[in-house]
Amino acid sequence: MRASAHHDPLPWNYSAFGVPNHKIVKLKIVRDFQSLRRVVQVPLIYSFGKASRNSETADRDLRLLPLPVFAPHSMNRFHFALASLALCLLLFSSPASHAAQEKQKTSATKKDAQSLLASAHRFVQEGRYPEAIEIYRGVLALAPRNEPAEIGIAEAYRGVHNYEEARSILQMARREHPKSVAVLSAVGSLEIEAESFDAAIEALRAAVALAADDVRLRNLLGSAQLSKGDSAAALVEFEKVLAREPENQLAHFSRAHIFADTDQNEKALADAEKVLAAKPEYLPGRALLAKILVRLKQCERATEVLRPAMNPPALDTPSLFLLANAYECAGKRELAAGVREEFAAASQADRKRAEDEAQSKHLVEQANELARQNKFPEALELLQQALEKNPRNGFAYSQQAKIYFSMHDAQKASEAIGKALAIQPFQPDFLYVSGVIAAQAGKQEEALAAFEKVTQVNPKEADAYFEIGRIWLQRKERVKALAAFRKAAELDPGDADYKRAVAEASALEETKRKN
Repeated sequence: MRASAHHDPLPWNYSAFGVPNHKIVKLKIVRDFQSLRRVVQVPLIYSFGKASRNSETADRDLRLLPLPVFAPHSMNRFHFALASLALCLLLFSSPASHAAQEKQKTSATKKDAQSLLASAHRFVQEGRYPEAIEIYRGVLALAPRNEPAEIGIAEAYRGVHNYEEARSILQMARREHPKSVAVLSAVGSLEIEAESFDAAIEALRAAVALAADDVRLRNLLGSAQLSKGDSAAALVEFEKVLAREPENQLAHFSRAHIFADTDQNEKALADAEKVLAAKPEYLPGRALLAKILVRLKQCERATEVLRPAMNPPALDTPSLFLLANAYECAGKRELAAGVREEFAAASQADRKRAEDEAQSKHLVEQANELARQNKFPEALELLQQALEKNPRNGFAYSQQAKIYFSMHDAQKASEAIGKALAIQPFQPDFLYVSGVIAAQAGKQEEALAAFEKVTQVNPKEADAYFEIGRIWLQRKERVKALAAFRKAAELDPGDADYKRAVAEASALEETKRKN
């Protein structure tokens, strides 16, 4: 990457790779902690390519790169689905009269889309989100306004924590299908998860207006309103749910919360009892019931709810605090004292875990600064400390991988990034680093798979398309290389390297065509 105001060269040691000083990348690391997203820039040295991000607009160009051919006897379900998709595309592009071709295409598209959608849905259920995304993209290439595919791919993007892409697709689906209850429901569910409660309420109200008897929609709407703090509006929805479905436990649980928060404890008790009877394994239901019982001075019963003689559940820290109070209220001071000791130990463990996680993040940041100064041993020592504080800090492993890579230790780099991916298998930058390491080691298939998975998880990753193009070019697959370079340039049209790659690949293809 060129030295510029955007890309300042960093002093990492990588001379053994023969890389000029300006070939460097600042790789954005996107951290998804539920709905919280934080972007931090950290360096990565490698022997080719670059990284850039463009998140201004949603990428809905679902153009497929040429697909490989798979031998039927060696196909898994994912390969079979992709092979079927490739066959469909070939059939629809074959010579035929326009009318016959359109008739054939319409009939075949519906049938094949249904089959592909079933495969993609299974992958989502199995947590194989990148594979599902690739198939959904294929369906949308055949049928761009296919509503189940739009909803399905949005759900798959949620599975890899790409809420931006999921939201973009659902917004487009809503414009295409303004009266679709399924789309409105998916929008509402996504916005609740993202804690955008006003947007969730707006979409769910529109859905309820179209399907007034759908209790699931009303539960979602009530949950969004309750999360926003509008208990009165939420109560209206939960009561409508229970009028239609008296045994709906989510509505009982939510209404019990509302009643308890407004000191209507007798009403809350009735709902909470029903939740416990229906779902005795549900700890939040037990805790809510115990809290209400303590308020009503039914403290002995509260202790039995939280710690029954038979099969007592494991209690979290707040529930231990509540149990200690219930024992105290019931006059069982020795038991109360014992539970308070449990509570103190659990509280201390919670605090230590939170402190360790915060310190681990800080150590990774310090290690990054040392790595910028080529102080690799010192940086690795801090990263080891970070992992001792929090063994599940994937970014510490990823940083280890980058340092080992710059130290020319490919094996340790590969092991470290493998550990990062074991913790967060769909983190796009971890996948990208794994592709860089594999490519440097000459493992083109492995590198290509990693970069392609990056584009499945986040279709705006211009740098991944660029690296895919480089690999195809090395393999003399000029058509595939050109398609990848064009995609990179489309995502980041201001990048000179991408433009140059497109021009050079185009010239090679034109020369080949003329010869």
